[in-house]
Amino acid sequence: GHKLGEFSPARTYRGHNKKDKKIQKK
Repeated sequence: GHKLGEFSPARTYRGHNKKDKKIQKK
């Protein structure tokens, strides 16, 4: 789930925990 937030669009980490959001920002 965390890796998905890295390369996936915002809509992906949106459904995951807040931790994923930080990764997307990175």
